Amino acid sequence: MTHAEKHDGIFALHADSKAFPGGIAALARLIGRSPGVLHNKFADSMPNYDVTDHEADALGLAVMEKTGAMGYIEAKCGTFGGIFVPVLDGEAADDDLLEAQLEMMRRFGELAAQFTEARRDGLITRDEVAALRVVGSRVIRSVHGFLKEVESQVREPDTKPMRVVSAGEGR
Repeated sequence: MTHAEKHDGIFALHADSKAFPGGIAALARLIGRSPGVLHNKFADSMPNYDVTDHEADALGLAVMEKTGAMGYIEAKCGTFGGIFVPVLDGEAADDDLLEAQLEMMRRFGELAAQFTEARRDGLITRDEVAALRVVGSRVIRSVHGFLKEVESQVREPDTKPMRVVSAGEGR
């Protein structure tokens, strides 16, 4: 897979779709298409067929909900120089906060290890930079995820603010 293909949402969607339980045929039925037509839409040998944006979104969502794979949306965001950050649904519990903090730390460790490996020979190649961008994007996403978890915990104080007491007052 070339660097351009890694950032192409349809290539990523095709890979995720093949790994989906039941494959492309199962996904086709989920979105109301025949398996043959959907196979044709992914086939390089069928240039007259294309996966529409609506179909890609439906397939990407089905894949993400069933398997957790987010290759399609990550590639789409990457095409525009961005990253995909899933939005927290609901309020975080204490365990969620700890898990998000540990995930952030783990991802940063992966970035540090990838960087150490990339510069081991004293030369950082374009492929190594591309790999660092992928791992770095995951770090950024984990930081945003952590901040969303923390944000869900914000509460307005139920009591009046404490009165500031200066030195010598109240003696």
